[in-house]
Amino acid sequence: MTTITADAAVGHETTGRAKTVTSLRTWLFSGGWPPGDGWPNKNIHTDLDFARSCGLTARNAAGAMMEGYVSELMIDLFGPDWLSSGSYKVKFIRTVDVGDRVTTMSRIIARRPDGNMTAFEVELWCENQHGDKVMIGSGTGRI
Repeated sequence: MTTITADAAVGHETTGRAKTVTSLRTWLFSGGWPPGDGWPNKNIHTDLDFARSCGLTARNAAGAMMEGYVSELMIDLFGPDWLSSGSYKVKFIRTVDVGDRVTTMSRIIARRPDGNMTAFEVELWCENQHGDKVMIGSGTGRI
């Protein structure tokens, strides 16, 4: 189900689904596949000692996890056709630690007719549980 309709106005904001970054999610995403002996692979996403050896204070979620959350938001906004006709570009500006709760957000910043559809440009960002932006970017989609 789409959250943006063809008559949505510039400035319309949408809050996506909140996700808690759990150890299991980081292990499944960054631990290597398939699970077996020595799983998960040791890296900054799966192993606290490894993360600390790299100067971090905690294990971090992979940036691609946040990209997955943004893709989910864009599909919620524009429907499954977004996968073949939409796009986004993002920048990671703060680490996301295991235990953080991340929420995807969007704001329409432009709209224009596109044949029998309406094309939208949206500002995108993810916020942690403290309201800090951890990722920023923009995306496009059509309704």
